[in-house]
Amino acid sequence: MSLARVKNTFERWGTMDPMYAVLSVKEFKHNQGDSNKFFQLGREEIDGVMAYLENLGQTVPRGKALDFGCGLGRLSQALADHFSEVEGVDIAESMVTAARSYNKHGHRVQYRVNVVDHLQCFSDDSFDFIYSNITLQHIPPEASTNYIREFTRILRPNGVAIFQVPSGTSHAPGSLGAMVYRVYRHHLRPFLKRLRGKHPVEIHYVPRSIVSEIVDQAGCTMVDVLKLDRHRREDSFRYCFSK
Repeated sequence: MSLARVKNTFERWGTMDPMYAVLSVKEFKHNQGDSNKFFQLGREEIDGVMAYLENLGQTVPRGKALDFGCGLGRLSQALADHFSEVEGVDIAESMVTAARSYNKHGHRVQYRVNVVDHLQCFSDDSFDFIYSNITLQHIPPEASTNYIREFTRILRPNGVAIFQVPSGTSHAPGSLGAMVYRVYRHHLRPFLKRLRGKHPVEIHYVPRSIVSEIVDQAGCTMVDVLKLDRHRREDSFRYCFSK
């Protein structure tokens, strides 16, 4: 499917206000944020994720990691503190160009642009660890489910993947519910965000049952599902699976 709408949004905001496009908090709005604080938050997030894996009893090989939806490399740089190699992937050239300028780990961290709804740029069993946060929620479900399937393909045996995506009601293709979903998610919600002075990103979901089905069908094991954002209208989950 075409991801042109998503790409155009993040190309624009990657040029206008990149840190706020990645982390929508006031201190980073209008290019006023401190880049040191921005990347420090990334280190804190990844340190927390590694502690979470340890608490789950998951021993992850420290070879190669993927940061899917890398933006400015906030998490890619942090992952390099824990893994020998890191690949960051993003849909926006403007984000990837900036990420390369922020890179402090040389050839150990590589960035690339991917504008299609698959990850054929990577071969099977490429990564020991895959991480994605606040990325899949901006991608239409037809594409985000493809990416989740790709996570199961490119993860190495004994590897672990963690990703976040909101959940919601499943709609049959062509149904009234599917039509309403498309109009609201693709058009109305971004318009309302624009009126409120926020960057008009799309917000999508993938039903939890579909995520579980994809992981099961790939022969992977769902290790943990953690509910996030308790005070929001939609449930958001962080999924952890192993291969």
